[in-house]
Amino acid sequence: MIYDDKYHLHIGYYEDGFDLEAVAFKRQSQDIWDIFFDFEQYDFNNTVSKTELKGVGYHIFSIETEDLDYQDGALVFEQWLLNQRLVRI
Repeated sequence: MIYDDKYHLHIGYYEDGFDLEAVAFKRQSQDIWDIFFDFEQYDFNNTVSKTELKGVGYHIFSIETEDLDYQDGALVFEQWLLNQRLVRI
C-alpha cells in the first residue's frame, strides 16, 4: 500500500485512565484512511491483524472518506477498542 506523505492523523482514547493512540494514514490517490495500532506498545495481544506498517503498528480497520476528522476517527477507534474488549465503558 502506498500512503500520501502529506496526510496522517493521530487518534486517541483517553477515558477511564487509558492513554491509547492509533495512527491513520491516507492512501495515495484514494479516499481511504488505514488505521494502525501498536499492540506491543500497550502490552495487548494482537489477535486481529497480520498486516504491519513497520514502526507504526498493525492495520486494525479502514475508514472511507476524503478528509478524516479527529472526532470521527476517535469515535470509530473507541468502538473498535470496545468491540475487541480492550476497554470497557
